[in-house]
Amino acid sequence: MIKKIEHTIRKYSLLEEGDRVVVALSGGADSCALLEALVTLAPLWRLELIAAHFNHGQRDAASDGDEAFCRRLAQESGLVFVTQKLTGTCLPAGLSPEDYLRRERFRFLDTTAAEHGANKIALGHHRDDQAETFLLNMIRGSGLDGLKGFLPIRENRYIRPLIEMSREEILGFLKQSGAGYRVDSSNESFAYLRNRVRRELIPFIRGKYNPRIEQTLARTAEIIRRDDSYIDGCVRDILHSPHIQKAKKEISFSVTCLLSLHEALIYRVLKALLESIAPEAGGFASSHLQALADLAAKRPTGKTVCLPFGLSARREYDRVVITADAAGKIPNYEYPLTIPGEVEVRERQMIFSIRREASFPADIKSRFAFYFDGDKIRPPLVIRNRRNGDWFEPLGTKGSQKIKKLFMDRKIPRTCRDSIALLADGESVIWIESLHTSERVKVSSTTKNILVLETRPKTGDAGLAQENI
Repeated sequence: MIKKIEHTIRKYSLLEEGDRVVVALSGGADSCALLEALVTLAPLWRLELIAAHFNHGQRDAASDGDEAFCRRLAQESGLVFVTQKLTGTCLPAGLSPEDYLRRERFRFLDTTAAEHGANKIALGHHRDDQAETFLLNMIRGSGLDGLKGFLPIRENRYIRPLIEMSREEILGFLKQSGAGYRVDSSNESFAYLRNRVRRELIPFIRGKYNPRIEQTLARTAEIIRRDDSYIDGCVRDILHSPHIQKAKKEISFSVTCLLSLHEALIYRVLKALLESIAPEAGGFASSHLQALADLAAKRPTGKTVCLPFGLSARREYDRVVITADAAGKIPNYEYPLTIPGEVEVRERQMIFSIRREASFPADIKSRFAFYFDGDKIRPPLVIRNRRNGDWFEPLGTKGSQKIKKLFMDRKIPRTCRDSIALLADGESVIWIESLHTSERVKVSSTTKNILVLETRPKTGDAGLAQENI
């Protein structure tokens, strides 16, 4: 396997002699194999390696166990070890929990690279991840961005030396080398679509239709990347043309120029413009691109369109001007939620669903599933953001507390407070995103009417699926 990884590195020019590389080390099989391989190959390229572990803190003691394991592994390899534990509780507007954790992980990796003078960051994605991501994005609905999968090298900085390895090869390599790794129990849960794709869909396709489905999808993704690269080049040329004008917190474009483009390029250019003014946004829905295209094609001067992440766009004669609102004020929103039922919260780009459970699962702890005693809830239920006078009964306490004070006590920034989603019944708020379930509706050993609330990011918009970095 080392020879195969070396071939991949040379094929895609992932490394150069003397590179200083931050190795993203989660403790799982993939990242441990990555570290083992790079330690073995380091003398060949005279590499300097730094092991970096991001403790997302989502699995309580197990997360701390992952960190301790990674620290020991790095020390045994004689490497510098850097770690950071996520402590923030404020989920920014427009970001799903997965997007937020991904963003914070990459902030940590980028910071580590800057502090240690590293010019490369190595990630452990492999060929089977490509197949899973391809199918996942196809099921949700995606354009080329989602179907092209992971890039072997991105921004000449993020590298994936295992991108041509299968999961079976990685596990065999670890067994042969005697290297240990950690197992994340959440990867076995069928509650997550990616796990169902990995453990149900791909084995079904492999057994019934194509025994080499992973290789086939990886090859398809490579073909799509090649075509997408050409379109990206066209978009870059347009963005650097005099028809696009950029200023601080504002960008504008010529309507005449935009409408002269092929339809496929129009939407790619609009997406690139939005991402350039809001680079940390979690992704824009096709409905936002359509609204922007309609503003350019059909709306008169003076018309405006509200966009997520504090953005707005207005028509000014032959130009459309996109502006970033410094305050990022989130308007009041409220969505009824029936039992069972599901609702899309457009302001958050998230979907909330609630259903009844016949019994307790073995482990009710989950980042995105929350349990309530249905007999203690007073309908109707709504998903909304905060209002003046809102109060709450924090879990494990007696008595109520104003949500405003709770946010202040938790040191949640003012700019984040209006973005946090709440679940309220006819009496009070019963759940606060990223913080608490109410003591009033908590489950107990005597609970018979179990309700589970689940959250997930809104996906399925053509051309907008993100690479799972």
